[in-house]
Amino acid sequence: MLHSRKFYYSLFVVAALYILIVQQFFKNESRFIFQSPTYTSELKYSFNVDFQELNLSINKELVLHGIWFKHKESKALVLFFPDTDIDIRQLKMEENHYYAQGFDVLMVAYRGTAESLGKLNNENDLFSDAQQWYNFAKSQFSENNIILVGSGFGSPVAAQLAGNNMPKALILEKPYFSFGDYQSKHKYWWLPYSYFTSFHLNTWEYVRKTKSEIILIQDETKRDKKGCLTDFLKQSDKVYWLKNSKDVYFSFQADKAIFYNEILHELLYSIESENSIFLKIQ
Repeated sequence: MLHSRKFYYSLFVVAALYILIVQQFFKNESRFIFQSPTYTSELKYSFNVDFQELNLSINKELVLHGIWFKHKESKALVLFFPDTDIDIRQLKMEENHYYAQGFDVLMVAYRGTAESLGKLNNENDLFSDAQQWYNFAKSQFSENNIILVGSGFGSPVAAQLAGNNMPKALILEKPYFSFGDYQSKHKYWWLPYSYFTSFHLNTWEYVRKTKSEIILIQDETKRDKKGCLTDFLKQSDKVYWLKNSKDVYFSFQADKAIFYNEILHELLYSIESENSIFLKIQ
Protein backbone atom coordinates (compact mmCIF):
# COMPACT_ATOMS: atom_id res chain seq x y z
CA MET A 1 0.00 0.00 0.00
CA LEU A 2 2.83 2.37 0.93
CA HIS A 3 4.67 1.64 -2.31
CA SER A 4 1.47 2.28 -4.22
CA ARG A 5 1.04 5.69 -2.58
CA LYS A 6 4.65 6.62 -3.35
CA PHE A 7 4.15 5.62 -6.98
CA TYR A 8 1.03 7.74 -7.40
CA TYR A 9 2.62 10.63 -5.55
CA SER A 10 5.65 10.48 -7.84
CA LEU A 11 3.37 10.25 -10.85
CA PHE A 12 1.44 13.30 -9.67
CA VAL A 13 4.65 15.31 -9.19
CA VAL A 14 5.94 14.39 -12.65
CA ALA A 15 2.59 15.27 -14.23
CA ALA A 16 2.47 18.60 -12.39
CA LEU A 17 6.00 19.47 -13.51
CA TYR A 18 5.16 18.52 -17.09
CA ILE A 19 2.06 20.71 -17.08
CA LEU A 20 4.09 23.59 -15.65
CA ILE A 21 6.73 23.19 -18.36
CA VAL A 22 4.04 23.11 -21.06
CA GLN A 23 2.41 26.26 -19.68
CA GLN A 24 5.68 28.18 -19.55
CA PHE A 25 6.74 27.00 -22.99
CA PHE A 26 3.63 28.17 -24.77
CA LYS A 27 3.46 31.35 -22.74
CA ASN A 28 6.92 32.25 -24.10
CA GLU A 29 6.80 30.30 -27.35
CA SER A 30 8.36 32.98 -29.54
CA ARG A 31 11.55 32.84 -27.44
CA PHE A 32 12.03 29.22 -28.48
CA ILE A 33 11.42 29.96 -32.17
CA PHE A 34 14.03 32.64 -32.79
CA GLN A 35 17.77 32.22 -32.55
CA SER A 36 18.35 35.71 -33.98
CA PRO A 37 20.22 38.06 -31.65
CA THR A 38 18.88 41.35 -30.36
CA TYR A 39 20.88 44.57 -30.70
CA THR A 40 20.82 47.87 -28.89
CA SER A 41 19.97 51.07 -30.73
CA GLU A 42 23.60 52.13 -30.23
CA LEU A 43 24.80 49.51 -32.71
CA LYS A 44 26.54 50.95 -35.76
CA TYR A 45 26.04 48.82 -38.86
CA SER A 46 28.80 48.43 -41.40
CA PHE A 47 28.20 47.07 -44.92
CA ASN A 48 30.10 47.28 -48.18
CA VAL A 49 27.01 48.53 -50.02
CA ASP A 50 24.75 51.54 -49.61
CA PHE A 51 22.10 51.02 -46.94
CA GLN A 52 19.53 52.81 -44.83
CA GLU A 53 18.15 51.81 -41.45
CA LEU A 54 14.38 51.87 -41.16
CA ASN A 55 12.22 52.09 -38.06
CA LEU A 56 8.46 51.76 -38.45
CA SER A 57 6.88 53.08 -35.26
CA ILE A 58 3.51 51.37 -34.88
CA ASN A 59 2.96 52.42 -31.26
CA LYS A 60 5.00 53.09 -28.11
CA GLU A 61 5.72 49.41 -27.54
CA LEU A 62 6.06 48.29 -31.15
CA VAL A 63 8.82 49.53 -33.44
CA LEU A 64 9.80 47.45 -36.47
CA HIS A 65 13.39 47.63 -37.64
CA GLY A 66 14.85 46.75 -41.00
CA ILE A 67 17.80 47.44 -43.30
CA TRP A 68 17.18 48.74 -46.81
CA PHE A 69 20.09 47.88 -49.10
CA LYS A 70 19.87 50.40 -51.92
CA HIS A 71 21.04 51.09 -55.45
CA LYS A 72 21.25 54.60 -56.88
CA GLU A 73 18.80 53.55 -59.57
CA SER A 74 16.72 50.53 -58.69
CA LYS A 75 13.93 49.11 -60.82
CA ALA A 76 12.40 46.87 -58.20
CA LEU A 77 12.42 45.98 -54.51
CA VAL A 78 12.86 42.61 -52.85
CA LEU A 79 11.02 42.54 -49.51
CA PHE A 80 12.86 39.76 -47.69
CA PHE A 81 11.46 37.79 -44.75
CA PRO A 82 14.38 35.75 -43.34
CA ASP A 83 14.69 32.53 -41.38
CA THR A 84 14.84 32.52 -37.58
CA ASP A 85 18.63 32.35 -37.22
CA ILE A 86 19.64 35.40 -39.24
CA ASP A 87 22.19 37.87 -37.88
CA ILE A 88 21.77 40.98 -40.00
CA ARG A 89 25.16 42.30 -38.90
CA GLN A 90 26.88 39.40 -40.69
CA LEU A 91 25.22 39.88 -44.08
CA LYS A 92 27.48 40.39 -47.09
CA MET A 93 24.99 41.95 -49.46
CA GLU A 94 27.56 42.34 -52.21
CA GLU A 95 27.34 38.53 -52.48
CA ASN A 96 23.55 38.44 -52.53
CA HIS A 97 22.13 37.54 -55.95
CA TYR A 98 19.04 39.75 -55.64
CA TYR A 99 21.18 42.77 -54.87
CA ALA A 100 23.78 41.84 -57.50
CA GLN A 101 21.06 41.83 -60.18
CA GLY A 102 20.06 45.41 -59.39
CA PHE A 103 17.22 44.88 -56.94
CA ASP A 104 16.96 46.88 -53.76
CA VAL A 105 16.66 44.49 -50.82
CA LEU A 106 14.72 45.34 -47.68
CA MET A 107 15.64 42.85 -44.95
CA VAL A 108 13.12 42.94 -42.11
CA ALA A 109 13.62 42.01 -38.46
CA TYR A 110 10.78 40.31 -36.58
CA ARG A 111 9.55 41.63 -33.25
CA GLY A 112 12.06 40.97 -30.51
CA THR A 113 14.96 40.39 -32.92
CA ALA A 114 17.73 42.77 -34.03
CA GLU A 115 16.45 46.25 -33.07
CA SER A 116 12.74 45.52 -33.50
CA LEU A 117 10.79 46.16 -30.31
CA GLY A 118 7.70 44.31 -29.13
CA LYS A 119 6.68 40.74 -28.38
CA LEU A 120 5.29 38.21 -30.82
CA ASN A 121 2.23 36.63 -29.25
CA ASN A 122 0.88 34.74 -32.24
CA GLU A 123 1.06 34.38 -36.01
CA ASN A 124 -1.37 37.27 -36.50
CA ASP A 125 1.29 39.58 -35.06
CA LEU A 126 3.67 38.34 -37.75
CA PHE A 127 1.13 38.93 -40.49
CA SER A 128 0.20 42.38 -39.20
CA ASP A 129 3.86 43.44 -39.08
CA ALA A 130 4.47 42.04 -42.57
CA GLN A 131 1.59 44.15 -43.90
CA GLN A 132 3.16 47.24 -42.32
CA TRP A 133 6.35 46.51 -44.25
CA TYR A 134 4.39 45.94 -47.44
CA ASN A 135 2.58 49.25 -47.00
CA PHE A 136 5.95 50.97 -46.66
CA ALA A 137 7.24 49.18 -49.77
CA LYS A 138 4.19 50.37 -51.71
CA SER A 139 4.98 53.95 -50.69
CA GLN A 140 8.34 53.58 -52.46
CA PHE A 141 7.57 51.24 -55.40
CA SER A 142 4.49 50.21 -57.34
CA GLU A 143 3.18 46.75 -56.51
CA ASN A 144 4.33 45.50 -59.89
CA ASN A 145 7.88 46.36 -58.83
CA ILE A 146 7.75 44.51 -55.50
CA ILE A 147 8.94 40.92 -55.10
CA LEU A 148 8.29 39.08 -51.86
CA VAL A 149 10.92 36.59 -50.73
CA GLY A 150 10.54 34.24 -47.79
CA SER A 151 13.24 31.86 -46.58
CA GLY A 152 12.54 29.06 -44.12
CA PHE A 153 10.43 30.53 -41.33
CA GLY A 154 9.90 33.62 -43.46
CA SER A 155 8.22 31.60 -46.24
CA PRO A 156 4.72 31.34 -44.68
CA VAL A 157 4.93 35.03 -43.67
CA ALA A 158 5.74 36.08 -47.24
CA ALA A 159 3.16 33.67 -48.67
CA GLN A 160 0.37 34.96 -46.43
CA LEU A 161 1.29 38.52 -47.41
CA ALA A 162 1.24 37.65 -51.11
CA GLY A 163 -2.19 36.06 -50.70
CA ASN A 164 -3.60 39.35 -49.42
CA ASN A 165 -1.83 41.64 -51.88
CA MET A 166 -0.69 41.68 -55.51
CA PRO A 167 3.12 41.81 -55.67
CA LYS A 168 4.94 41.06 -58.90
CA ALA A 169 6.05 37.67 -57.60
CA LEU A 170 6.51 35.50 -54.53
CA ILE A 171 9.78 33.60 -54.16
CA LEU A 172 9.96 30.88 -51.51
CA GLU A 173 13.39 29.56 -50.58
CA LYS A 174 13.44 26.23 -48.71
CA PRO A 175 9.92 26.82 -47.38
CA TYR A 176 8.16 24.85 -44.68
CA PHE A 177 5.01 23.06 -45.78
CA SER A 178 3.75 23.91 -42.30
CA PHE A 179 6.05 25.40 -39.68
CA GLY A 180 3.84 24.15 -36.85
CA ASP A 181 3.84 20.59 -38.18
CA TYR A 182 7.63 20.66 -38.55
CA GLN A 183 8.08 21.85 -34.97
CA SER A 184 5.66 19.24 -33.70
CA LYS A 185 7.33 16.32 -35.47
CA HIS A 186 11.02 17.22 -35.38
CA LYS A 187 11.72 19.49 -32.41
CA TYR A 188 8.96 19.41 -29.82
CA TRP A 189 7.51 15.94 -30.29
CA TRP A 190 7.38 15.60 -26.51
CA LEU A 191 4.91 18.51 -26.26
CA PRO A 192 1.25 18.74 -27.37
CA TYR A 193 2.59 21.28 -29.84
CA SER A 194 -0.02 21.15 -32.60
CA TYR A 195 -2.81 21.72 -30.05
CA PHE A 196 -1.39 24.75 -28.27
CA THR A 197 0.97 26.51 -30.65
CA SER A 198 0.17 30.07 -31.70
CA PHE A 199 2.35 29.69 -34.81
CA HIS A 200 0.81 27.10 -37.14
CA LEU A 201 2.06 29.00 -40.23
CA ASN A 202 0.64 26.71 -42.89
CA THR A 203 2.47 27.79 -46.03
CA TRP A 204 0.38 25.44 -48.20
CA GLU A 205 -2.77 27.26 -47.13
CA TYR A 206 -1.45 30.72 -48.07
CA VAL A 207 0.04 29.53 -51.37
CA ARG A 208 -3.41 28.43 -52.53
CA LYS A 209 -4.67 32.02 -52.16
CA THR A 210 -1.76 33.66 -53.98
CA LYS A 211 -2.62 35.03 -57.43
CA SER A 212 0.85 36.42 -58.13
CA GLU A 213 3.51 34.28 -59.79
CA ILE A 214 5.18 31.88 -57.36
CA ILE A 215 8.76 30.69 -57.71
CA LEU A 216 9.51 27.77 -55.41
CA ILE A 217 13.19 27.06 -54.71
CA GLN A 218 13.52 23.89 -52.69
CA ASP A 219 16.28 21.60 -51.43
CA GLU A 220 16.45 18.62 -53.80
CA THR A 221 16.41 16.22 -50.84
CA LYS A 222 12.75 17.20 -50.28
CA ARG A 223 11.66 16.30 -53.81
CA ASP A 224 9.81 13.04 -53.13
CA LYS A 225 8.79 13.56 -49.52
CA LYS A 226 5.24 14.00 -48.26
CA GLY A 227 3.86 17.46 -47.71
CA CYS A 228 5.05 19.13 -50.89
CA LEU A 229 3.93 22.62 -51.84
CA THR A 230 3.97 21.71 -55.52
CA ASP A 231 0.51 20.18 -55.06
CA PHE A 232 -0.89 23.64 -54.34
CA LEU A 233 0.81 25.71 -57.05
CA LYS A 234 -0.77 27.16 -60.17
CA GLN A 235 0.19 25.74 -63.56
CA SER A 236 2.04 28.96 -64.38
CA ASP A 237 4.18 28.81 -61.21
CA LYS A 238 7.78 27.58 -61.33
CA VAL A 239 9.57 24.97 -59.22
CA TYR A 240 13.34 24.50 -58.93
CA TRP A 241 15.19 21.78 -57.01
CA LEU A 242 18.68 22.81 -55.94
CA LYS A 243 21.51 21.16 -54.09
CA ASN A 244 22.06 22.89 -50.77
CA SER A 245 25.84 23.30 -50.79
CA LYS A 246 26.16 25.54 -47.74
CA ASP A 247 24.36 26.37 -44.52
CA VAL A 248 23.41 29.83 -45.82
CA TYR A 249 20.57 31.20 -47.90
CA PHE A 250 20.46 30.01 -51.50
CA SER A 251 20.66 33.64 -52.62
CA PHE A 252 24.07 34.00 -50.93
CA GLN A 253 25.62 30.82 -52.38
CA ALA A 254 28.16 31.65 -55.10
CA ASP A 255 27.47 28.48 -57.09
CA LYS A 256 23.81 29.53 -57.49
CA ALA A 257 24.66 32.79 -59.32
CA ILE A 258 23.83 31.54 -62.83
CA PHE A 259 20.51 30.13 -61.64
CA TYR A 260 19.48 33.38 -59.95
CA ASN A 261 20.66 35.41 -62.93
CA GLU A 262 18.25 33.53 -65.17
CA ILE A 263 15.13 33.79 -63.03
CA LEU A 264 15.80 37.40 -61.98
CA HIS A 265 16.57 38.56 -65.53
CA GLU A 266 13.22 37.14 -66.56
CA LEU A 267 11.47 38.99 -63.74
CA LEU A 268 13.25 42.25 -64.54
CA TYR A 269 12.35 41.94 -68.21
CA SER A 270 8.71 41.43 -67.28
CA ILE A 271 8.78 44.42 -64.91
CA GLU A 272 10.41 46.68 -67.49
CA SER A 273 7.95 45.60 -70.19
CA GLU A 274 4.92 46.26 -68.01
CA ASN A 275 6.33 49.61 -66.86
CA SER A 276 6.92 50.58 -70.48
CA ILE A 277 3.33 49.73 -71.42
CA PHE A 278 2.06 51.70 -68.42
CA LEU A 279 4.07 54.78 -69.46
CA LYS A 280 2.75 54.58 -73.03
CA ILE A 281 -0.82 54.44 -71.75
CA GLN A 282 -0.21 57.54 -69.65
